[in-house]
Amino acid sequence: MSAKQKNKFQFLSADKCAGVMLLKAVMTDFSYGKHAHEEFAIGAPLNGIQEFSCNGQQLRAFPGSVILFNPEEVHNGNPAENLTLRYQMLYFDPSEFYPLLDCAATKNDNAFRSEENLFVDQVLHSFVMEMSKHVSEAKNSSLEYEWFLYQFARRLSQRMGMFQPDAWRDKKDSLLVRAKEYICDNIKQDMSIDDLSSEVHMSKYHFIRLFRSQFGLPPHKFILNYKINLVRKSLELGLSPTDVAMEYGFFDVSHMTRHFKKSYGVSPRQYQKQIEG
Repeated sequence: MSAKQKNKFQFLSADKCAGVMLLKAVMTDFSYGKHAHEEFAIGAPLNGIQEFSCNGQQLRAFPGSVILFNPEEVHNGNPAENLTLRYQMLYFDPSEFYPLLDCAATKNDNAFRSEENLFVDQVLHSFVMEMSKHVSEAKNSSLEYEWFLYQFARRLSQRMGMFQPDAWRDKKDSLLVRAKEYICDNIKQDMSIDDLSSEVHMSKYHFIRLFRSQFGLPPHKFILNYKINLVRKSLELGLSPTDVAMEYGFFDVSHMTRHFKKSYGVSPRQYQKQIEG
């Protein structure tokens, strides 16, 4: 097989992940000409070296680094040193991403532009890997995809020194209390942030900002956290992980396990065995 035949470009999207596109690419002898995207792009090389120019700089990205392009930022790209380049790039619709950035930041800034095109950030790198995996598998709810996207916005606002920490207030707004009650009453349903904001007659992004300022978590994470706590209680009652996963709307046990381990460090089956002695 010739080197030219090894070039491969695969674009993927998930039905429940609006405003996000994934590119999985393998390059051997292909070079991008100068071009720009309308989307906010963030990705990472997996193997080889990605060489590109942007904003008057000639840059080289190695595995473990993060590449970022603002909308309409002109760049090119090619594999370096005759090595096969494999990388993943996520493209975020600015109309979806920038409002989330506003929710995480201390100020509204729809003109947000990162000054960094290449850097090392283990947290963002792990987000790129995780989001790419989830878009490829398409086994998540719309709420989870929104949560992944919010985490990107949160981390980028931290890098820019714009992050507004989550807060907790003893005295809650009555509309937000109503939203919390709606979550608890409908936790077994596939709900979205659009559903919640409509329930309390707020714009989606205003709702996210207010919710996290009063409950200490964005609504996406609050819902996932509450659901996993209920999963734990069901496991303690002796229900099988398979039945519990189905009851709480997970695609399968592995889907539930991924979230459970992030909260408790062990799988549902391991937890159940431990408490049974």
